[in-house]
Amino acid sequence: MRQITGLYQRLLLTLFTLMPMMAVAYIEVFQEPSLRFESHMVHEMAIALAITLSAFITYVTWRCYTVSGEVLVRWLALGFLGFTLIYLPHGLLTRLAPDDQGLFLVYGPVSRLAMAVCFLVGLYYHDAPADALESRKRLSPWIKAGAAFLALDLVLAGVYFLSATQVKFLFTMVEIVALILLLAGVLFMALRRFRLPLMVIYMISLGVLSQSSIAFLLSDIWSHQWWLAHGISAAGFFILSFGVVQAFRTTRSFSTVYSQAQVMEQLRVQQARTLDALAQLEKANTQLARQAATDWLTGTANRRQHTTRAKEDIARASRDDGDLSVLCLDIDHFKQINDSHGHDVGDEVLKGMCIEIQRNLRAQDLLSRVGGEEFQVLLPETDLGQAARIAERIRAAVAALRFQAEDTTVGITLSIGCAQLGQDGIDMDALTRKGDKRLYLAKEGGRNQVVTDDAPVALSD
Repeated sequence: MRQITGLYQRLLLTLFTLMPMMAVAYIEVFQEPSLRFESHMVHEMAIALAITLSAFITYVTWRCYTVSGEVLVRWLALGFLGFTLIYLPHGLLTRLAPDDQGLFLVYGPVSRLAMAVCFLVGLYYHDAPADALESRKRLSPWIKAGAAFLALDLVLAGVYFLSATQVKFLFTMVEIVALILLLAGVLFMALRRFRLPLMVIYMISLGVLSQSSIAFLLSDIWSHQWWLAHGISAAGFFILSFGVVQAFRTTRSFSTVYSQAQVMEQLRVQQARTLDALAQLEKANTQLARQAATDWLTGTANRRQHTTRAKEDIARASRDDGDLSVLCLDIDHFKQINDSHGHDVGDEVLKGMCIEIQRNLRAQDLLSRVGGEEFQVLLPETDLGQAARIAERIRAAVAALRFQAEDTTVGITLSIGCAQLGQDGIDMDALTRKGDKRLYLAKEGGRNQVVTDDAPVALSD
């Protein structure tokens, strides 16, 4: 639907832009060629209004430029200034139309040509860096530009008096060039896919102004087509002036005024980016929390997490009068593995052993690495007898493991001491001391065994 409605919106804008051509085609087909409306006063009043509005818009555009420094806006102001000063004689010479028709007419197409040139140059530099602040408010460049446009008025008068017979050809060629430049501006904007609202207004105005040039080329002086051409030209000018006023009342820049739809789209994109960033941050925080609570090698809980969890489980067991046991595990002769086969093999032994132990634990049990080859297992809701059976299952499973070390295999065994909350201590320190004591009894008794009480263990054969 977004694609369909977007296409429909562009179609409406195109039809709106081309509406003047419907009137031009209608008059061209159905007007009576002999019909004329020659009213010098009406023409003078229309030109005076156009000059006044053009001068006002020139000033507004210049004010926008002094704030934004946007090169596009600078050339817009120059285009309006050129139109104002070159179009002025067209109104002043209206009364000469019956005697010096060419001199009266030539200023119209030249004013549109000057405006088209400036507008096209501005489009070319639309994304150029803003002018320096100190250069924006200097009046000398604008005075020089105004003097150049007034000098062009005198040049046009001189050209006419030197070659009055060629003025119709000159009129036609200038209007054609203005039309080409205006259409080039429309094509440039269409290819660059401008979506900013003021730039869309800019493109529509260029399209309308180009249709006024077509109407002028088809018209004769004082015909209905000629008057329509003036009306279309005024419409294009008014459309663009609306964009200029909108820029002045907002950011004073053509490139930073956004439509409501664009603002909402930007908000949607920014919200999506924010949510994605928050998700990434949450993921990173989760990973950091896991790293802070996890042994880097084996992936088991580290001492910090073990201590925190033990306090929680002991508090819960004491409150609910439940059972809790602890297993203290140590790998027998682990130093010999590192010395004989290297630390890489030793690391693989630790990781593989932890995986096997986890397979023999329940979901609520917690395996923690508390030293180099020393581990503890928290067994919530487990008495000493149950703990002994779990420990024996772990011992047997680990004893059956084999690890590859170069051309040989390595096996390991565990010595395990068990302690239960209550009968062996009321806090984790007491349980650890008791478990470690029974762990050492298991080692003294020959290793690879589970001890659950303080009685000395006879050496195994």
